[in-house]
This record gives sequence, structure tokens and C-alpha cells, in this order.
Amino acid sequence: MILDPGRSPARDSAAAQQRRGAIARLRGGSAGAVSGALAIEAHGWAAGAMPLRSNTLLLLVVACAVVGALVTTLRPLRTTRTGLVTALIGGQLLGHTVMSLDMLDMSHPGSLWSPAMLAGHFAAACAASVVIHGAEAAYRILIAALSRALPVLVHPPATPPPSPLPTTHRDRVIHRIFAANLCRPRGPPLPA
Repeated sequence: MILDPGRSPARDSAAAQQRRGAIARLRGGSAGAVSGALAIEAHGWAAGAMPLRSNTLLLLVVACAVVGALVTTLRPLRTTRTGLVTALIGGQLLGHTVMSLDMLDMSHPGSLWSPAMLAGHFAAACAASVVIHGAEAAYRILIAALSRALPVLVHPPATPPPSPLPTTHRDRVIHRIFAANLCRPRGPPLPA
């Protein structure tokens, strides 16, 4: 790590912690959004583009928010590739289950959990994982470039030199008067 002479290591550590938090939020939000989008797409593919009910859509949004929150907060999900793929598969299956609840009361000719559907969800999770990791890498590169370029482009205002003492010269007479008058009572001046 390159340290600037004007920056402290604690400040650099805090900045690195903020970047890790931002990347975790990026990963969590992307995982939740992708899970919901793929569940809607799979629902449209399996059900022939039937419209969704509002309560089913609300349940899907809640399920996607839960997936995003889990990926953001749980360390194995936010730091490893297999954790992200696992979260994406789980999120898609959760989203697909929520979408299947909408289709239970309708007569549907095929099984909702066919091997082709599960394979499609697994392939989509792997592809989405690659895209999310690419977005994380692009974010890291962009932040690294900006953190090096901005201090060069934007000059902070120069700090003024310390102000001089209010009194630069003291007369020696005052010291002699105070030293000669040691028994003088201290108090407010007499009224004139």
C-alpha cells in the first residue's frame, strides 16, 4: 500500500474499509436484483408470459431484498465466488418458488420444477456470478484510479502558518515592578 506523507495509516485503513463495504453492497444489490429478474424471466418462460399479481410481485421483491441483505452481511457470501453462486442459486430458487405460488391455483400442463428449469437456473447463476465479479473488478479499478487522480487534480487549500503570539515584545519594567512589590495585596482597584 502506498502511503501519502500527509495521510495517516488509520485514515487509509478507514478508506479501505469503506471500499470493502461499498463492494459488499454492490454485490448484495446485484445478487438480489439478478435473482428477481431471472425468476421473472423463468416465470414468463414457463407460464407463457402470464401477468403477475401484485401480491406475488411484492413477495418477490421481499425475497430479493432478503437475498441481497444476506449477501451483503454474511462474510462467506460476500467474499467468495462459490458463496455468490450459492446465493444466486438460492435466490433464484426462492424467487421461482414465490412465482410458483401464483401459478398453483391455475392449471399448468408441465411441472414447475423440471430438470431443464433447474439446469437453466444453475447456468444463469454461474453467468450472473461472472458478470457481478466483473462489475466488482471494474468498481475496484475505477476507485483506485480516482483515488490516485483526484488528489493530483484537486489541490486542497494550503493551511495558513501558525499565527504569531499576540504580544511579541514585553517591556522589562513590568517584570521589575512585579518582582519588587511582592507584599502587595491582590484585589480589584480602588474606586477613583
